[in-house]
Amino acid sequence: MTMMEMIFYNKGQHKGDDFLKKAAILMTALILTIFLTACADFENSGSEDQAAPIPEVEVLLDQQPYPINEPVDIRAEVTQNDEPVPDASYVKFEIWNTEEGQETSETKEAEHTEAGIYELSYTFEQEGSYQVIAHTQVGDLHTMPQKEVQVGTGHEGHSMEMESSKFMVHLMTEETFSAGSESMLTVHINHMEEPFTEGQVTYIITPEAGGESSEVTAEEKQPGEYQGSYTFEEAGNYTVTVVYEQEEKELEGRKEQTIEVTE
Repeated sequence: MTMMEMIFYNKGQHKGDDFLKKAAILMTALILTIFLTACADFENSGSEDQAAPIPEVEVLLDQQPYPINEPVDIRAEVTQNDEPVPDASYVKFEIWNTEEGQETSETKEAEHTEAGIYELSYTFEQEGSYQVIAHTQVGDLHTMPQKEVQVGTGHEGHSMEMESSKFMVHLMTEETFSAGSESMLTVHINHMEEPFTEGQVTYIITPEAGGESSEVTAEEKQPGEYQGSYTFEEAGNYTVTVVYEQEEKELEGRKEQTIEVTE
């Protein structure tokens, strides 16, 4: 090999070595970038998987008994992680006379007034014992504390004399039910103002237009919340009977509610 050939050979070899070094550096940088991105995605996924804490709701009642035929303020304080919640999806007060039963209840939405306080002006038209439930939705979480209030001066509270008055059953009907699509039926059940847990809950679904009834077994997803899926074949009104029981404590009951299914 001549001197000139050796010079060109060495130059080519150096260029090849430089190319390999640059390629190694680029490959190392690429691997590092992929690794860091994967770590960041994993951390984000872990934080998203952490369940949000259930909101705490306290029904705030003024000195009782409440007057008859005069507006009074019923309030609820909503917090989460000990912080006020000013942007709850809704806070709705369900109110009924205990003797007349929950079937006679009316539900009205409260307004946010300050730092997690939601307020409703309400007028009681007769004396007696009343049940007040604050249905509260914060994101995907629902809670519903219950309180008893007294109205008028000539009545002694006896709301818990009847077993049925010890239960609060709320079938979620805020969502739209469509024929031909799988629908999720969610019910919240309280017993003695506490979540009704470890119960057996069944939905009996009957079309008002006539036809056979269907039964759906609900599963407890969180304390006092039971869910079951069902596909309504046709549009129309359906009667949903919520049957709940707890054999060990000999507790049982049922509540009927009508829902509308659209096309």
